[in-house]
Amino acid sequence: MEKVDVAIVGAGVAGCLAARDLARSGHIVVVVEKNAREKLGHDWWDNVLKEIFADVDLPLPQPPELMNPSGRAKLYPPLETVALNVPDRPQMVTVDRKLLARRQLKYAEEAGARLIDNAAVVGILEENGKITGVVVRQQSGEPEKLHSKLVIDASGFAGAVRSRITEPYGFPRNIEPEGTFVTYREIRKNTSEDRENLLFFGKDNGVRWINRAQDGLVDFFAGLIDFPGRVDPREMVREMVTRTGGVGAAVVRGGYGAPIPVRHCFDSFVAPGLMLCGDAASQCNPLDGSGIASSLKAARIAAQVAHAGLENGRLDVSDLWQYNAAYKHTQGARFVILDAIQKFMVSEPKINLEMLFRRRVISADQFWGSGEMKASSNIGMLARLLKIADRPRFIIRLIRAMTVAQQLYNHYMNYPENYDKKLFNAWREK
Repeated sequence: MEKVDVAIVGAGVAGCLAARDLARSGHIVVVVEKNAREKLGHDWWDNVLKEIFADVDLPLPQPPELMNPSGRAKLYPPLETVALNVPDRPQMVTVDRKLLARRQLKYAEEAGARLIDNAAVVGILEENGKITGVVVRQQSGEPEKLHSKLVIDASGFAGAVRSRITEPYGFPRNIEPEGTFVTYREIRKNTSEDRENLLFFGKDNGVRWINRAQDGLVDFFAGLIDFPGRVDPREMVREMVTRTGGVGAAVVRGGYGAPIPVRHCFDSFVAPGLMLCGDAASQCNPLDGSGIASSLKAARIAAQVAHAGLENGRLDVSDLWQYNAAYKHTQGARFVILDAIQKFMVSEPKINLEMLFRRRVISADQFWGSGEMKASSNIGMLARLLKIADRPRFIIRLIRAMTVAQQLYNHYMNYPENYDKKLFNAWREK
């Protein structure tokens, strides 16, 4: 294979956006994708923050890619003794993942990027401690070397390149089970007039939903943290299907699951000649696993930093570091708060979490509606905590958790602007 400027592994939302931006900047870009072109994109739909499209210079989706909004839903806390109404989320749009993938690939190819599909990365190329390309095998063919000045690993949870890195650069080779969401999802025909959406969270340390927002269809999902002895999410969905009326017998979309990282993002996303992006960098929302908007944001930042490095001919850690700092100071700092909240929720007895919602200490829209826990005044928080005054030990633990979350946010905002090994190691240690 020829030598290129950038080899991007993975033609997902992050990979295709980075490919488009870098190709538009005049760089020779190849995208290596393990699936066939026609199989790109998950076979379901997801909600995406509307403003991200303008932020990354993507036209807003139009029908049929733009689907019915999710609409109103009922949220059930862990013990499912109370149902809370979730308000509409006008800041979100619902997109067909396969059509979004097709559109993003179209933009990347129009900009000059080239796709190599049905191709697995089976190795990496290194020279003097720098990543200089990947080894690719197309279907039954022989492995071939693809040399590049820069590699971007946007291959998802497995991290086709990340998992092969031996030096410690601030990211793990593999994501630990307690930082992993295992999921299963299937879509069936809706044979009833029911359009109610139901969300269940906290039970079995996971999330489940039954979504009827799309005309004629019912979307079943289950996901939970990969703790020992966990329930099989496929069985959770099967149980929901069995007890839900008005559902077709056959699966019409989905019918599979995927692991999702639900932890704070990695301490660093870069190595000499390498950048990590999207799920490969653990850039998902730690509470619900959503990652389209954050992956697009990361890809835009990564492409800008990569362009500067390619223009200067410098692609070492220090030259790519601004990607780390920019993402940490924007998205990463907000998500690390959610990571702290998730860990607190997992550690607490379910009755205490139920009480937070039953007594309106936390509202449904605060928890689910925005993707971020909303800040409030100390007086407002005190007034809400008085609602659980009969649980003083829980209040103390809750205040401690909120304090830790704020400390983590501040720590991310103090992430080193420029690379200094001692400064970075001190930041990690703290």
